[in-house]
Amino acid sequence: MTAHEDLLSRRADYPILGRRTYLASHTLGAMHRRTPERLAEFAGQWAEQGVVAWQDWAPEVERIADLVGSLVGAPAGTTVLRQNVADLLGDLVASLDWRGRRNRVVTSALEWPGSLYTWSQIGRLGGEAVVVPADADGLAFDLERMLDSVDERTLLVECSHVLFRTSTIVDVRPLVARAHDVGALVVVDGYQAAGTLPVDVVALGVDAYLGGSVKYLSGGPGNGWMYAAPDVSARLEPVTAGWFGQTAPFAFDPDIAYASGVRRFAGGTPGVPSAYAAEPAYQALADIGLRRIRERSVSLTQPLLEGALERGFSVRSPHDPDRRGGHVSIDPGRGGVSSGQVHDRLLERGIVVDHRPGVGIRVSPHFYNTLDEALGVLDAMSEVLAGR
Repeated sequence: MTAHEDLLSRRADYPILGRRTYLASHTLGAMHRRTPERLAEFAGQWAEQGVVAWQDWAPEVERIADLVGSLVGAPAGTTVLRQNVADLLGDLVASLDWRGRRNRVVTSALEWPGSLYTWSQIGRLGGEAVVVPADADGLAFDLERMLDSVDERTLLVECSHVLFRTSTIVDVRPLVARAHDVGALVVVDGYQAAGTLPVDVVALGVDAYLGGSVKYLSGGPGNGWMYAAPDVSARLEPVTAGWFGQTAPFAFDPDIAYASGVRRFAGGTPGVPSAYAAEPAYQALADIGLRRIRERSVSLTQPLLEGALERGFSVRSPHDPDRRGGHVSIDPGRGGVSSGQVHDRLLERGIVVDHRPGVGIRVSPHFYNTLDEALGVLDAMSEVLAGR
C-alpha cells in the first residue's frame, strides 16, 4: 500500500465523504466517525455518575489540550482549551498593561476580522493599534512594513501564520526576532495552519500561538486553544480568572491563586463535550503526522492551482507551494457570471466549497480527499460557466 493509499483508506472515518465532494476543510473540517461515540461516552458519564464525573472530565480536558498542542509542537502542559480564539485573545490582551509608553499593538489589515475587532477597541485599555495595510490589490502581506512598524513603543505584535483569504504562509520568524529585539511579545494566529502545516511553536520562538479546531483539525466548534511559552504565561495574570484557572479549582477558595503556566487561562467551566468530540480527529492527525499531511496537501493543491490557471481562472493564492497553506483561492467568474454564483451552483451539485468576497472560491483538499475530487471541482466550474 502506498502512502497516499494509506491516507485514503481513512476516508471511511469521515462520513460526509461518502455523500458529498467535500473540499471545505479550511472552513469546517469533516467530522470523524468516532465523534458521536465520544459524545455518547461523555453523556454516559454524566448520566451514570453525575457530579462525580468531574473526576474523569477534568483530567481528560487537560489530556486533550496536550494532544492538540502536540500537533503544533507544544510541550505537555503549555496548551489550554477554551471555547474560541476570541475568548483567549481577549484574556491575553487584558492581562497586559497598556497604560504606559509601550502601548502599541502592530498587526495587519489582512487578519481575521474577529482579531481586528479586538484591536479596534484597544484604546479603551489605553492602547493604540498600528494596522499595517496590504499592498495595492489588498491581498499581499507587507512584511517589510510590519517590521518597520515595530519599535520601542510596541507591546505586542499579532499576525496570522496563514492568511485566511489567500492561503499565504507568513514567515513569522523575522517578526519574532524584531519584536523580541525591542522587548515586545508576539502572538500568532495559527487557525489556518494547524492541521495542515507542520508547526513547531518552540522553534518559531513565539510567545503565544492561538487557534481553533473548526478547520483542518476537524475538531468542530467549541474548541479554541492557546499555547503560551512557559516564561510568558508565568508572568501574565488574566482578568477573567475563572475557577478552572486556579491552582485548586475544587477547593473553592475565594482568594485568587492562579494556576501554574498556561492553565491560568482556562477560565470558567470547560466545554467538556466539545473536547470529547474533538479528540478522535486530533488523534487521527497525530497518528498520521503533519509532515505526511503536508506532503499530501501539496500533491493535491498544486495540480488544482495549475489546472485553474490552464482554464483561465484567476488564482488569488501563491503559486509557489512553499508559500501556500492548505487551500487555493480561485476566481472563475467571467461573462457576467460571478464567482459567488458559481459557488452557489457547485453547492447544488453536492460540491462543498466556500466563497469569500475579493478572492473568489476557496478550495481545500485535505489528506482524505482524492485528486479526482480536487480536479473535478474545476470541471464543474467550467460546466457552470458554460451554462450546463
